[in-house]
Amino acid sequence: MLSSIFSNPDFLHLIEIFFWMLGAFLIGLFFGQRKTTDKNNDQYNLEKYEDLNIQDDISKIRATKTFERGGKEPVSNIQMKIQTNDLNYERIGKASFIDKNNLQHITGIGESIEEKLNNIDIYTYKQISNFNESDIHKISNLINFPVSKIESTKWVVQASELENKKELQL
Repeated sequence: MLSSIFSNPDFLHLIEIFFWMLGAFLIGLFFGQRKTTDKNNDQYNLEKYEDLNIQDDISKIRATKTFERGGKEPVSNIQMKIQTNDLNYERIGKASFIDKNNLQHITGIGESIEEKLNNIDIYTYKQISNFNESDIHKISNLINFPVSKIESTKWVVQASELENKKELQL
């Protein structure tokens, strides 16, 4: 039916279509105008919207630095360092950022896991090669990483091999 409206080339029919379109336009214009005038009336009545009455000096507002831009450490990292007291660093070995190895060479350790390990002061292959089963469970809880993945990808074995290669190169 809709295709028959436009297929009729009769002039009177085209005028009829024009007036229908004009009527639709005017109805839309009327309701659109009515809606915007309702919004304009509410815009100047700020007393009923308490949260729009901003009295602060905007010049005092400052953006905080993000971690990527050299800001403060995220809270999650700080909490993680507090939880490390139950690891036996005397047996595992102590290391610092200066001694750091690229732990991403171990299969199963990506950038985020390496960062989490560094946050609990695990930096070297030698430390990982000294892990026992209880250490793996503790570290798994600290970095929120499944024990099964640590054991299936054999972090301890890989770390021992990488440590041996490093010592041979020296």
